[in-house]
Amino acid sequence: MKDQLKLLIYAPIRWLNAETEYILILCRRLKERGVEIVVMGSAGNPMLEEARQAGLRIEDRFDLLTLNPWKIAVTAARLKKWMEQEKFDIIDIHRSEGFVILASVAKRLHPRPALIRTRQDMRPARTDPINRWTYRSMDNVIVSNQLLAEDLIARLKLDPARVRVIYFGINPGEFRPFKSPEEMRPDLGIQPEWKLVGLSARLAVVKGHRYFLEAARKISEELPNARFLISYRSIEKECDFLDRLSKSPLKNKFFVFGPKQDRADLLNLCQVGVLSSVGSEASSRACLEWMSLKKPVVATRVGVLPELVIPAETGYLVMPRDSNGLAGAILKLLQHPDRAKEMGERGYQIFMEKFQEKAMIENTLQIFSQIIKK
Repeated sequence: MKDQLKLLIYAPIRWLNAETEYILILCRRLKERGVEIVVMGSAGNPMLEEARQAGLRIEDRFDLLTLNPWKIAVTAARLKKWMEQEKFDIIDIHRSEGFVILASVAKRLHPRPALIRTRQDMRPARTDPINRWTYRSMDNVIVSNQLLAEDLIARLKLDPARVRVIYFGINPGEFRPFKSPEEMRPDLGIQPEWKLVGLSARLAVVKGHRYFLEAARKISEELPNARFLISYRSIEKECDFLDRLSKSPLKNKFFVFGPKQDRADLLNLCQVGVLSSVGSEASSRACLEWMSLKKPVVATRVGVLPELVIPAETGYLVMPRDSNGLAGAILKLLQHPDRAKEMGERGYQIFMEKFQEKAMIENTLQIFSQIIKK
């Protein structure tokens, strides 16, 4: 790789989510490794403000989301002139919006930058001829899990050699508890004899909180000393979980914490970590957080989760929307604490081997290096 790589990240994302977190971590760490980075998006996108606060250079002057043919032509001409001046080595495109325009402009540059399409969206990719051609013309396609890779190869007839999986990673040094459970319990009103089951996710319909609540009913029938912890960082307006919980006879068995609480300290109180999602989960920070805390995980078979959780070795997998299956798997762990502890230790070992943040960065740099050499 040349002395200083120049990279354009294109990500017109209108909200903060797991994808923006991946991009921001990637950009910060690559910058620390000497990569010159420009983050490009649409004016007003919150991710650009986050990038600016992180000391990253941003670019929001080009509206690639317009459907007006005249505006597209004018924007494309301005964009080409700007990119000729910038001389990027690699353009990494993270969203489908504006994908075709940006790729078409980049292909007319001399010399042409390497083109990467990074996808972290579990929705099926469009199979229209233009989208298929644009994907096929990429030098590499990076995806966040194997299921996505297999889907793109099958649906878009991509060359498997050019589709690479890079898993999201977290830094265990940055996500760690500062207080012991013994210190935390008295302040939160949690009794030492209670068995605590936790779910950490934004309050959104896709995260399946309602099925966790249904599972809690069955768990409580068999283990009256079971309690349930909810940790969230944001609430989507379509989610009615808090309303459901307020009407549930189990509401006094739930501890609900918002974004201001220290998540690592809270999750460390739990004996079991749960992911009850019914979709999404292209990458799962929450699952990695449970693993880094040495907690066994019960998760649904969606997205990347079957690639993170090894059944009967680091936890259990159940079908989405199956509250009975969810309850049964959680009860297995609560009723066999020694086995649950062994699973948590094994999950931690796998996390340290495969899913640390540094592995994500090294794998990305390896792909960049290979592309530049070509």
